[in-house]
Amino acid sequence: MPAPEDWPRERPKAPGRGGSQRPGKGERRPDSDPSALTWLVALIGMALPWVGAGLGIAGAWCLRQGKVSGWWMLAAAAAALIGDVLIDLLFAHSVLAASDHPDLNRRAAQLIGRQLIVTEAIEGGRGKVRAGDTLWPAEGPDTPLGGKVSVTGTNGTALVVERAEA
Repeated sequence: MPAPEDWPRERPKAPGRGGSQRPGKGERRPDSDPSALTWLVALIGMALPWVGAGLGIAGAWCLRQGKVSGWWMLAAAAAALIGDVLIDLLFAHSVLAASDHPDLNRRAAQLIGRQLIVTEAIEGGRGKVRAGDTLWPAEGPDTPLGGKVSVTGTNGTALVVERAEA
């Protein structure tokens, strides 16, 4: 049985591996994680439409009964719904939603600037190129089989290419 000062022992890390990516006790989370305030605002934004709808229905019912307090409820309902729209616009703002990987789900855009090999001759402006283990449709100047091309853009799923400088 190990001595209490040796327990628990740290396991040695495998060579070439950085270990766990999660912060341990007392460590700060990365700045990209949403803060508690962000979660609170999101929760409020989810609740406001329901509160606004409830106040609107209750206000209309009170007005139908002839109570003046119904106007205050309708005003509060309008304020809740306007507040919800403002919160939604804040969260949908493009600067706040900017990604550090803007091409993450745009596979063709990730290939811009790379040099690829033509696997089906580009004739009449259309052919195929290989990127890794994938064949991509290509558009560009006529290039023979095995020629090198540079990706300059995309056109839907097709890569726009030009002959690579040798």
